[in-house]
Amino acid sequence: MIFPSTLDSMPTLPTLPTLPPMPSLSQGNFNSDIVQQGVATRLEALLPASDLYLCRDANAPNLLFVPGLGMDGLGFVRQMPLGALAHLRFFQTPNDSVTGESGLGHAAAHVERYIVERKLDQQVGGLILAGSSMGGAIALKIAIRARVKVRALVLIGTFGSHRHISRWQRMAAPLAWVVPFAWMRKMAWRKQGRSSGSDAVTPDEAEWMIGCRVKRTFRYFGRSVGALTRWHCLDDAAKLRQPALIVHGAMDNVLPFAAAEELQRTLPNAQLVRINGARHTPFFTHAAEVNEAIARFLCDIKR
Repeated sequence: MIFPSTLDSMPTLPTLPTLPPMPSLSQGNFNSDIVQQGVATRLEALLPASDLYLCRDANAPNLLFVPGLGMDGLGFVRQMPLGALAHLRFFQTPNDSVTGESGLGHAAAHVERYIVERKLDQQVGGLILAGSSMGGAIALKIAIRARVKVRALVLIGTFGSHRHISRWQRMAAPLAWVVPFAWMRKMAWRKQGRSSGSDAVTPDEAEWMIGCRVKRTFRYFGRSVGALTRWHCLDDAAKLRQPALIVHGAMDNVLPFAAAEELQRTLPNAQLVRINGARHTPFFTHAAEVNEAIARFLCDIKR
């Protein structure tokens, strides 16, 4: 089922609770939740600092967001209004590898350990995993591994097979070990800050999206890019039974909309929302539409 981004054309749906206003772009909007594991990797998630975005319903689900390649939990600042419906956490993916893991398993293991430490999947409302781009692939990996219990998935601008990565991106993947990938990302966002159109951002917004608290390493980029160029989970994803919301920009220039359509066909209990005019980061550039889609999904699975 594909929903258009113009929500007025949708069928009559239950009335949503009013969401709080969007916060400003300030790190003061976040508190840090840190799990120290002795000499092991420090695990961290960002939580809303303001009472305005803290969920008051003890039975509400935990909604854990996982950022994409080179991104940071700060990028999900515009999802804070969803705190009216869920207990929000924005994961800070570490750079470190994990012994015994391969591919996206390194990042998945970090997320799983944080979930276990905080018992997020054992609480009354359960755990909903959300992720953008590589973060969505990590969320799928976690659901497939089933080492923690995932109640539902929110997949934003992501994919289930490397076939949707262009040939030149696959060929250039080894360069991520030596080329300053973070610099290229900064240039891309600054260019978007000078562009026009419905997905344009201001220079301040562009600076926000590149101002990560977690400084990325060559090892992180090399390992992650290599994993993405080999990523294929469709056979395993077809066995998942959790409700899934797929949100994808119609103009995504990193992962084509066909990747979202493929995921919808693959996941047995999935719905797809197309965000017209949006590229690869609709959660930021088209946050109101994305938040409304997620809010409807949260209300629907609570019934």
